[in-house]
Amino acid sequence: MNEKLVFKKSFFIFLIGFIVFSIIGLTMKSISYPLGFLLGYLFNLAIFYVIIITSDMILNLKRSTSLIILLNIVKLAIYAIGFLIAIFIPKWFNLMGVLFGYMVIKITIYIVSYQMKGVKG
Repeated sequence: MNEKLVFKKSFFIFLIGFIVFSIIGLTMKSISYPLGFLLGYLFNLAIFYVIIITSDMILNLKRSTSLIILLNIVKLAIYAIGFLIAIFIPKWFNLMGVLFGYMVIKITIYIVSYQMKGVKG
């Protein structure tokens, strides 16, 4: 699967989610919902980039296993930092928004895979 296509399509999924969380934020009179979703999406892009680097290292077999393990730990640390920001600054970042922001790339991968499967079939 082409990661550039996933990046491009994820922006449209992000816009839909951002509009939904903006509506929720307006309803609840809190800006933390869309900001949390934005934070989760930005951290998710960084995590996806780490996954791409890790996959390249695994496929090329030029790097050691310890570096691949380190990149997996970095990925988990990025997830944790996003959640900790939402926990310690709930006035600005909603925890549920961050959680759903983390799901944008995964949802995009499912949608792109489904569309590619539909084109082949």
